[in-house]
Amino acid sequence: MIEWAITVITCAMETGLCIFYYDSFMIDVMTKLQKVILFIILCAVVIGNATLFEVIPGEYYSIKLLTYIAIHMLFVKLCYRSGWVMSIFFSSSAILLQTLVQSEICVLFNVNSSDNYVFINLMACLACVISLGIEFVLRKKLTLIKDYLKKEPVILKGFVWLPMVTAIVAMFFYVFFVSPSPLMLFQGVVSAILLVINIGSMFFLQESLVKDERLRMSEIQMESKVNQIQAFQDMQLLYERQGRKLHDYKKQLMTVQDLMKNGENETAVEYIEKLTKNIATEMSEVNVGHPVINAVLNQQYRIAKGKNIGMTFTVSDLHEINIADDDLVVLLGNLLENAIHECENVISLGRTASIQVKLIEKKENFIITVCNPVTSKKEIEDNKVLGIQKEGHGIGLSNVESVVEKYNGSFVISCDEKEFTAVVMI
Repeated sequence: MIEWAITVITCAMETGLCIFYYDSFMIDVMTKLQKVILFIILCAVVIGNATLFEVIPGEYYSIKLLTYIAIHMLFVKLCYRSGWVMSIFFSSSAILLQTLVQSEICVLFNVNSSDNYVFINLMACLACVISLGIEFVLRKKLTLIKDYLKKEPVILKGFVWLPMVTAIVAMFFYVFFVSPSPLMLFQGVVSAILLVINIGSMFFLQESLVKDERLRMSEIQMESKVNQIQAFQDMQLLYERQGRKLHDYKKQLMTVQDLMKNGENETAVEYIEKLTKNIATEMSEVNVGHPVINAVLNQQYRIAKGKNIGMTFTVSDLHEINIADDDLVVLLGNLLENAIHECENVISLGRTASIQVKLIEKKENFIITVCNPVTSKKEIEDNKVLGIQKEGHGIGLSNVESVVEKYNGSFVISCDEKEFTAVVMI
């Protein structure tokens, strides 16, 4: 009975340590009650797994590590906002951290040569305490991983090999850890080296994420400057052209006045109709009361029109929008450029394409909605379009997301077989 109680306590401690580790670097998606229920279920499964492997031959004990990791992978996938790569990485690294610490304890206290069940489990508890200390330090020092992985989880693909290699090495030594061996000192040295490498890799991961974020912000700033310059140049040319035309319209109106005074009403009507058509052509197609938004929308409208892509607008008066001009250029420019690019692919298949743009201010929120047809359904995971990075695209949506986060807004994308939709609310 005492042995069973010790086993339950040990498994609960190890499971709690893993959850503490996951909470440090991932965002959970469940309520506290749901998490407690899953914690109890996870503990029960882990205890069952440990009990099962107590009755099988020692040479098969390495399989226990694989099943243990698989159980935690499923737990991570259910409880946290993560893909399979992220669940593999963190479940493996959390379990291997504990395994390597336990290996060191086994070597230091010669646990494998002891038949005292209570002593063995007390050493396991000591390993848990040491692991907790390591995880606490990691949690305090690696505060940026959690936030940065929300933006670029794909970077983990470059690190996932580390826990996998460690798991292979650990499985090889695991057979020796459960029985006395003349190579215990060698195994202890290898475990210590692997432990240092795995801890160091977490710091290297954060450094890589920081560098990647700086590079991404630099690209955003460069793109903002280029797009803003283009938008202002387009706006300046538009206003100059309209200014010249409006200057001429005064003379033209005087001509209409003279025609009507001379009784040439039919000629005056024809002249007015021609003049009205010219005005419609020269003036902006869209006017929302904000010069920068007008410039971007009209610029993209003319680009789309030149590629036989339709573009319809639903807009409201946006002259009081409190968003920086360069951020507006990034938001609208990237969303519309992506939509136009996909519409070009649609047209290449012999289909027609039209973009629906909605810009409204509602309850002090600025809402942008852009819908465009697609050639095929895009797979979306964690608000990311899968596979577009391989084609050199995707940076635009990433830049949009960065601007949205700057204003504590929300950005959601969705796609079905017919249409891709992007919605920004700030």
